[in-house]
Amino acid sequence: MGQRITEIRGVLFPNPRHLRAFSLTARLKSVKRAAVEMYLSQPAVTQAIANLETEFGRSFFERTPSGMLLTDVGELFLKRVNRALAELSRGCPRRDKAVASSPGATGDNSHFLTAASIRVIIEVADSGNLELAAQTLQTSRASIQRTMRGIEAAFGENLFVRSSTGVRLSDPGAQLARGAKLALRELEHAQEEIEHFDGQKVGRMMIGSLPLSLVEVVPLAMMRLLDQYPDLSVRIVEGSYQHQLSWLLDGDLDMIVGALRSPPSCEGIVQYPLFDDQLHVVVRRGHPLTRLTAPSLSDTIGYAWVLPRPGTPTRALFHRAFRRRALAEPKRLLEVSSHASLRSILSGSDRVALISRRQIRFEEEAGLLTVLPIELDEASRTIGIVTRSDWEPSQTQKLFIRELRKVALEYADDGERDEDQPGLNRIRMGTFLAPG
Repeated sequence: MGQRITEIRGVLFPNPRHLRAFSLTARLKSVKRAAVEMYLSQPAVTQAIANLETEFGRSFFERTPSGMLLTDVGELFLKRVNRALAELSRGCPRRDKAVASSPGATGDNSHFLTAASIRVIIEVADSGNLELAAQTLQTSRASIQRTMRGIEAAFGENLFVRSSTGVRLSDPGAQLARGAKLALRELEHAQEEIEHFDGQKVGRMMIGSLPLSLVEVVPLAMMRLLDQYPDLSVRIVEGSYQHQLSWLLDGDLDMIVGALRSPPSCEGIVQYPLFDDQLHVVVRRGHPLTRLTAPSLSDTIGYAWVLPRPGTPTRALFHRAFRRRALAEPKRLLEVSSHASLRSILSGSDRVALISRRQIRFEEEAGLLTVLPIELDEASRTIGIVTRSDWEPSQTQKLFIRELRKVALEYADDGERDEDQPGLNRIRMGTFLAPG
């Protein structure tokens, strides 16, 4: 029990046994009873708690005649510790029945893990290459291989699949890596909340931003948060929805902001709407369609279109608009995933696009792009927040969500609502209220 705390990516990650000793002591209010349940000596449990308090620089317990009582900061720490242990437990492969009856068993395989082995699992999962993982961990490839073999032997599972091109994770290995990353994020939140308890406005946020929100929603909300928390470390990540969803589930993102999917793409996530965003038919200035007095969707069929990839809400709305009018769809389609590319292509060609007016605000004001007066009431997508279903936001994340909601509310009164353009800028606020 004497192993010191390991640092993983700047986060203090104690030995999981120390965390279990802390959690049991808090629940039972007794070092003695926690030691009995863990098949350890009282000095070992006492030392584990002392190590945690020393490394985090806080007293988590008040030692009283009636037992070990948590301090206020201890209560904060316990919540995140229990969540971290739960993530590790869910991530571990099922144990062999013979091993399950061994003394000190906790009912899952997570007691086999050490902070050092968790560090290796995370780096190998992310790099997919032993040499890169060794460089990051400042150790040898042979050392990493020994740790990998030890993890597999402990679980009785093939967790790593080796090939000439590198290392990938088997399904149980990927599940274990996900649990390790989510546990790491919980302990990072624990550090942040302890610092917030002392009035320090620090922390780290990782936001996945889909195309619409990248234009102004996320940056505006984030800048307002940074005015309050100037030392906050922020990472805004772009990428396809599927990539961002995978990162979210692995704990590499805290949330995704953008167009919601209906129904949700997979289990384990929850979606909170912020507002509805109307899409419009957009062309360049001087496009032949701008010369028509009352253009219709059928007039666009003879032109090439530029669209996002299949599976996106905008692409689905494009198909729906033509089907509802019993129109043949345009055949010449150019698929792009970058809105910068989309705007550039529109400005320099006779192509047509279905796009949010907010995404072309500057180009429209500059006279480069034009919104055609074609009514498409059904072409509305919901913009919102995607999180893990069991996510517990930190204080700064709660504040960021509130700023997002404020930005969404302002959209209803920002002077762009135009009664002559049906459906433009309709706002439907979601029911999501950040905890606290």
